[in-house]
Amino acid sequence: MTNEPIDPKSSARAFYAVQLKRLRTERKLTQGELGGHPAVMVSDKLIGHVENCYRPPTLRLSKGLDRALDLCEFFEGVYAAIKRESGPTPSFWEYAEYEGLASSIKSYQNFLVAGLLQTEEYAREILRAGNRADRLDELVAIRMERQDILRRDDPPWLIVLLDESVIRRIVGNRDVMRRQLEHLLAVMNQSNVTLRIVPTDGGIYPVGAFNLLTFREEATVAYVEGVHGHGQLIDRGRQVCDLEVLFDQIGAVALPVAQSEKLIKVALEDL
Repeated sequence: MTNEPIDPKSSARAFYAVQLKRLRTERKLTQGELGGHPAVMVSDKLIGHVENCYRPPTLRLSKGLDRALDLCEFFEGVYAAIKRESGPTPSFWEYAEYEGLASSIKSYQNFLVAGLLQTEEYAREILRAGNRADRLDELVAIRMERQDILRRDDPPWLIVLLDESVIRRIVGNRDVMRRQLEHLLAVMNQSNVTLRIVPTDGGIYPVGAFNLLTFREEATVAYVEGVHGHGQLIDRGRQVCDLEVLFDQIGAVALPVAQSEKLIKVALEDL
């Protein structure tokens, strides 16, 4: 993030950021008040990040801002210009907004620890490749902020199925991995977190990591992860249903929580 003034003429995204801050200020709304509007429902931090070009806006946010600020497709139109200018926004940003609203999150991970359970140094190691130092700091900060939802007064249920290879794979170095495994053991004590290990003899599932988000009043949304945030957000019923069935099938061979805890402790001792 930079402290230099943003030039609204430099890009559609910069114009979006400047106009968002201007319109919010004119209406005498704080970032938290605008983010808390029923049509928007995002954190004050997210509003601040968009206003400072720290992260791109999404279609969902743009539509919500138009409703909250009583505008006729203004931000939605600028969002369309951003897409024309820079290509489609990675689906991850859309997913991250949904994640903050979900009542439960189910995650299957076959290569890395789920982002919501990563330590800062583990996240830094896996995000390091292909990113400049300043960009890396931003990405790590965003990942750590996502974890705030687990510390809310009404946190979502988080159910994670983690392939055994994940807890055996050395990320960074042994010290980084040791602290990551210790963190997993600690979060397993949280009442809203269920972590189970899929043993190496539990079968092969030819699918990448994916998440399922459920809501109190909306249909379930799925997200199939991809490189650098270029995953796929899925809200079509049949495809989401297929992933729900697959999650249950993988869960059927996963170890119970107590045995999963023991296996993580064994992996920790082996480091």
